[in-house]
Amino acid sequence: MPIRETDLGHIYAEVTIRPLPTSRRKWTGRFLVDTGATDTFVPASVLRKLGIRPAGRRAYELADGSWQELDIGFGVVEVLGQAAGGTLVFAGETEEPLLGVTILESAGFWLDPQREQLIARVPKRKRRP
Repeated sequence: MPIRETDLGHIYAEVTIRPLPTSRRKWTGRFLVDTGATDTFVPASVLRKLGIRPAGRRAYELADGSWQELDIGFGVVEVLGQAAGGTLVFAGETEEPLLGVTILESAGFWLDPQREQLIARVPKRKRRP
């Protein structure tokens, strides 16, 4: 289960990043679960060591209201044993890794704010009429 920082009210999860699903290269770190972030932010040096290369750039509005254009790449992100593919942002070296909502939902989790934890959700699919 994610770790809750009781004095701050933040929820953290152990996350593993891989360049490909079958890759032996991986990095595991402690990520702040940030449902206000669309994408997942990882220190740029980690992504480069894994062999993940920038595939483009994207502008992001930061928590302080400023805008920053950052490199993005793609990889596999494992959250609590569930893998999902997604956009990885080449973040600064001193920035805290952030687990964004896109990966969180793709891996099959919701954030339960009352219990302050991640909960697995059952995947849903519409039935054909």
